[in-house]
Amino acid sequence: MRTLPFLFILLLLPSSLAAQTAAEPTEAEYAMRWNGDEGGPQTAKNVLKELGEKAEESKDYEIQYFDFTPPDDAPAGFKSILRQRKSGKKFELTFKYRGDQPLPTWACPLSATPDESKEEVDVSILATGEIKRSYSYSCTLESKNPIDPPKELKASPKACSSKMTRFKAGKLKVEEWHLPGNVTLVEVSRNGLNTQDDLDSFRSKIVKNLVKAGVKPSDRSKTELGSDCQ
Repeated sequence: MRTLPFLFILLLLPSSLAAQTAAEPTEAEYAMRWNGDEGGPQTAKNVLKELGEKAEESKDYEIQYFDFTPPDDAPAGFKSILRQRKSGKKFELTFKYRGDQPLPTWACPLSATPDESKEEVDVSILATGEIKRSYSYSCTLESKNPIDPPKELKASPKACSSKMTRFKAGKLKVEEWHLPGNVTLVEVSRNGLNTQDDLDSFRSKIVKNLVKAGVKPSDRSKTELGSDCQ
């Protein structure tokens, strides 16, 4: 009996199964966010104090999300996100795909050579203590002036914006978000490898201490809250 070459068999697979062969990103960002009015530290500075950390730097940002038309080659099942962030005299325009499986390939609609490109797994700690894994693919343009999105995206800024202050202590980031609707959200995150060891470390050194301090994790993302102008 003649056997088919493996590559030929792969081409015959449904696209949903073929996508599963995409490699997992090696990088990850582990995060937990919460509304300070529901318990736990209400400010980023209090989070650092609770964790016994001292900020090495801090920056203030204004974040604007856009309504837009996703690119024609946007991967099925992925959410497209477009935002502009301002800090001092620096502007950053970021496009992001976020979904529940890794992508074998993707293209940045902002530029063939963006100033920054990232592929990582966003791992969020939920209210139940379980985790949510989202695959994130993003690219960013940087400038000293506001950056217009590509005309093909037909982008228009949403009617609201958010303000955020970020503190850094080594790989640890603590952000204090002031969102539409007079909502204040605090997030603690740490970059690392997409491994069980790094997840366990984030849980034991960060999550455990903050939950003990009264934090009730939120299941909603910054993008959901920051782009909701109602």
